[in-house]
Order: sequence, then structure tokens, then C-alpha cells
Amino acid sequence: MQNSAQLLKIFPFLAWPRPTLPLLKGEMSAGLTVGLLMIPQCVAYAAVAGMPLVTGIYAALLPALVATLWGASQRISVGPTALTALMVMSALVGLAQPGSAEWVNLAVWLAILSGLAQLILGFARFGWVLNVISAPVLMGFTQAAALLILSSQLPAMLGFKGNFAALASHTWAQLSQGQAPSIQLGALYFGVGSLVFLMAAKRFAPRLPAVVIVMVATAWLSYATGFEQSGGAVVGSLPAGLPSFYMPTMLSFDAFGQLLLPVLVITLVSFIETASSAKNDNLQRGKLWEQDQDLIGQGLAKIVSGFSGAFPTSGSFSRSALNLYAGAQSGWANVMGVVIVLIALLFLTPLMHFIPQSVLAAVVVAAIV
Repeated sequence: MQNSAQLLKIFPFLAWPRPTLPLLKGEMSAGLTVGLLMIPQCVAYAAVAGMPLVTGIYAALLPALVATLWGASQRISVGPTALTALMVMSALVGLAQPGSAEWVNLAVWLAILSGLAQLILGFARFGWVLNVISAPVLMGFTQAAALLILSSQLPAMLGFKGNFAALASHTWAQLSQGQAPSIQLGALYFGVGSLVFLMAAKRFAPRLPAVVIVMVATAWLSYATGFEQSGGAVVGSLPAGLPSFYMPTMLSFDAFGQLLLPVLVITLVSFIETASSAKNDNLQRGKLWEQDQDLIGQGLAKIVSGFSGAFPTSGSFSRSALNLYAGAQSGWANVMGVVIVLIALLFLTPLMHFIPQSVLAAVVVAAIV
């Protein structure tokens, strides 16, 4: 009996229900729903993090599977999130050029180091710290994060290159001179139109795969209208195939020192982000939340994400809520979702080429509004 309990602590997925046909049919439905949302969302979040877009899909593959297998809250959806992606961008600005090899190397170290920190906290049973943080603090944190993400994505959604401050000052300067703001109109139409549709679908048809519909429709319109040829920014070519093992180059002492504070922030904040979904999952199952096991699962997911050449992952509140809403009963739903992401990575990446980047920004904005 004791050996069995110890085995379950090492391999918590052994306690999952047996994969019967009726169970797998329901789990496939939930996995398909979340997987179809995850693919475009994760590409969008890679753009927020300044990473090559395909790394968003990499971060939704093995890391999501590992977090589900070794976490206590098997029904939460783990992968790239807007907040974690924004923290990566904030941490690395000034240290390297977004999208460059050095930027990717530093982002990988953020994932590995923050994963190791969460792993240590989990094994040391420090999950109780999360109970000290009150609900108002969590709410304030979430609202502030939403404002930061919104301000980071509005310029891209409106067809402007640069940050929110640059957009505001540029627009004001042109208006004060009696000129119309110089914004890429095609990108503006795609971005705002997509946001309106996504918000309407969220309000009136929450079961509709609105993100998938937007991606397919805008990719076709972009191709048909020659948006890329007219200077519009699109996703472009994404490499197909599984991620290869990524071994980061060693950090200098100065670089390690510059990453230390961001690592600590990502370690804490990403788990606070996960906590809201994990508490909801365990409440619905009538179980006490095992924070330490989820710290271990989240830490392992980040480490795996790093060695996949991607960036830190976290539990997504919106995708987790959708997973529960779609009827997920166990971790099998997330396994099915990973299979959907795998199929997309192997066979469907060419279809994403013509998606306007302003649409990716609209997806991020819709997810937090």
C-alpha cells in the first residue's frame, strides 16, 4: 500500500481513470475544442514574447503534456499565456534583438531557470505561500496585467509598428499638424474586424470556434487581396515538424545577474496565474488543491519548454475555463488537445502563412477583455 502511494506521488497520472471509449469520446470533444483555440493563441503569444512564431506551438506541445502528466490539476490548459509572454518581452528588452538567436537563448534560460525554481519550491513544499495571497491582491494583479497586455497589443492591432507610447505620440503629432494618422489601413481593418467578431462570438455564441473561424477567414482574405504584397505584416512561413532538442549556450555572469530578477518574477507570477485555474478545477472535483504537486508539474513543463527552444509556460485561465465548459473529465482531455496541436504542427503550418499579424494581436486582446 505504501509503495503504491509512493508510486502515485512520482507518477500521478497513474491515478487517472481508465481510458474507456465513452470517456475518450467526451475527452476528445473537449481536447478538440481547446486544441483548436490553442494553436492560433500560442502563435500570437510567441509574437508578444518576441520569439519566432513557431515556438508558441512548441510550447503548447511537450510542455502541456508534461504539466498534465505530473501536475495535480490535470484539467488546466498549460502553454504560452499573454502574461508570461509579456514578462519575457519586458525582461529581455535591451539585452538582445527580438527574434534573434541571442533573444531565443535568453528566453530559453528564463524558462529553464524559472522551471528549476518552481521544481525546488514544489519539492520543498512551499506551495502554501500561495494561500497567503488574498483574493483582492490576485484580482488587482490580474487587472493590472490585462492593462499592460492591452497596451502592448493595441499598436499591432491598429497596424502601427512600435509600442503604445510611440503610437500615442506619433498620432498626437500628426493630429496637431492637421494630418491624418499614418496607419496601415489593411491591418486596421483586419485587426478591428477580427476583434469585433471575437467579442460578439464570446458574448452570443461561446461554443463557436470563433478564433479558428477568424484565422481561416482572414488568411483567405489576406491571400485574395494581396495583403502581404501591399506591405502588410503576416505570420509568414512556419517550419513544420517536431521541435529539435535545444541546448542553450552558457550565460555570462553579467547576463545571469540580469536574468535573476525576471526569473524570480516569472516563477511567482506564472504560478499565481496558474493558481486561479487550479483552484477552480479542484473545487469542481471536490478535492483539496495540491499546490506542491502543481508546482512540480509547472516547473517540469517550463524546463521541457526551454529544451524545446521555446519560452516559459503557465496555466491559461481562458483555455482552462473552456476545457471545463467543454466537459473535460480528466487529463485525457489535455492529451487529446496535445494531439490536435501535434497534427497542426506536422501538417497545417503552411495554412498560417497569410494570417495578418494584426489578427494575432486581436486574438490576444479578445482573450483578456
